Amino acid sequence: MPERAATESGIIVVELSAEHELEADHVDAVVEVKASSFFTGNAAFANAKEVAALVRLMEDLGVQASAFTLQSVQAETQEGLLTRSSSALYTVRIRLVDMARVGDVLAALSGMKQATLRELRWGYTHEPEARQDWLEALARESVKKARRVAAGLGVTVAGLHRFSERTWESQAFGARGGGYGGGSEDVMPMAPSGSYSLKRPATTSLGFPVSHRKKVHVMATAEFRTHPAPES
Repeated sequence: MPERAATESGIIVVELSAEHELEADHVDAVVEVKASSFFTGNAAFANAKEVAALVRLMEDLGVQASAFTLQSVQAETQEGLLTRSSSALYTVRIRLVDMARVGDVLAALSGMKQATLRELRWGYTHEPEARQDWLEALARESVKKARRVAAGLGVTVAGLHRFSERTWESQAFGARGGGYGGGSEDVMPMAPSGSYSLKRPATTSLGFPVSHRKKVHVMATAEFRTHPAPES
């Protein structure tokens, strides 16, 4: 836990930082399915045969029906006429919570002729709570550090003057810079140019990553007012 302390004009400034790793606990696979019929809403899962085939294949791998969300439907029409027989492109999100089966799911998707995996969105359910815990730990350590510095200087800590914190992320391997915007999800497009670097990922034969880690850096700066220690 790197730290720095300084004093100026009766102020003790303490800077602390820490680095942590988070492993994704779920992933959303965004899949495009080209189908020969057009339906909207949940009817697509039962009536568009190519989409229904995707659902059946995933259910065979233990993915529950509640994991599927239809995000969009793009119809392809002839002469401007939209009918049930119009072909369509369905965008389906599949939430995978059993991380041990991600490789099997990706391998199965690669074998579907009408389905294309567009991106993986890695999620971290407990990230907000973890970030808060890390920040609180730095705040407590800041007080201890300030008191130690004050003792060495022959003064006492009078109270907190100012406190600020900063959090940012990088990948656990081959760090890619970027700020933290309050989200708990990483998006990894399937295009190689947009892929995230991963820490020792297990992979299918296609090379798709099936696990994901990221580093979270937390820094806290605390300024404490001081006053002379009482004379003995």
